[in-house]
Amino acid sequence: MKNTLRIFSLVILLFSCTAKKSESDFAVKGFQYARLVSIEQKEGYKELIIKNPKTLKVESKYVLFPRNSKMKRPQGVKIIEVPVQNMAALSTSFVGMLNAIGGIETIKATTEKQYISNSRLLKRINAGKVITAGYETGLTPESVLKAKIPLIVFSGFGQPFPNEDKFAQLGVVCLANYDWEEKHPLGKAEWIKVFGALICKDKEADAYFSQVVSSYQELRKQITSASETERIQKKVMCGGMAGDVWYAPAGKSFMAGIMQDADMDYIYKNTEGTASISLSLEQVFNDDQSCDVWINAEAPTLNGLFELNSKLSYFHTVKEGKVYGYMHDPNYYWEYSQVNPHWLLEDFIRINKGNTQSKLHFYKQLK
Repeated sequence: MKNTLRIFSLVILLFSCTAKKSESDFAVKGFQYARLVSIEQKEGYKELIIKNPKTLKVESKYVLFPRNSKMKRPQGVKIIEVPVQNMAALSTSFVGMLNAIGGIETIKATTEKQYISNSRLLKRINAGKVITAGYETGLTPESVLKAKIPLIVFSGFGQPFPNEDKFAQLGVVCLANYDWEEKHPLGKAEWIKVFGALICKDKEADAYFSQVVSSYQELRKQITSASETERIQKKVMCGGMAGDVWYAPAGKSFMAGIMQDADMDYIYKNTEGTASISLSLEQVFNDDQSCDVWINAEAPTLNGLFELNSKLSYFHTVKEGKVYGYMHDPNYYWEYSQVNPHWLLEDFIRINKGNTQSKLHFYKQLK
């Protein structure tokens, strides 16, 4: 039975990357929650479309062309041969997505080693099979050419990738990923379909995401079906200091959406934006006085928090001992929380209810 399933999966995989015409050749790859990406099936190839987060207008188009196809290639477009065998994945969230669909072996360049959690990728880095770059500018055309990397996937901020023109001359495509700009709690995770299309594991990506959606919706049902007397809605502070500035998730961000779904009353829920907001410590201190819980504290312990800024010891949430964070294992959090929003939601539900006796996926209460 297992061999039959493996053969069937192989047939599906080969079919999904073929150039032969079928009824689905003109279908649109559905993205239900992500608003900044789509994939359209053309005759013999797929077209990946990326939208600008601010204007929602098409920013880039990429043709995903089957590697062994004998069809004539479209002209004047960025072509990515699929399945991609070597790529630079310059965000730890991309590592988590590729890991979920069995694509770790395709990563030939990534961020610095100290930010990686995945044990298989770490072994490949240690063996010299994967190059690392601390900054985007650290990934030079020479190093990419030597590693035979035809695709660089990076977090888009509305700017071209450094040396993108030179990379293009060498036949290297730079692909901006805007998953972090998605508003819906499930929108970021849905970008796994992009990686599925790139390495011809569409079925695996769809199946994984469907399970995430099912688990997320089941958790949400537990909240929405509860009576008013059963529901608990704690007021929540989120974020931390970087220098003299406090950064918190904006009201329409991925993180704010998950807090809302967990029935948390996020104090900055009415702010604009999908990324973060900047606040002064004085304002946050005043706002914290009315909060029950502080999440995403930037240290693994309370003493570590006070070493960053001694004034944090006067926070109401600190005095009440209701501070939670993921800094005891930040690499694991950044790799796996983006592609597992249902785990994040479950953690928040338990924190909101005060039910933290069970092991949380990412968070710990600071001691």
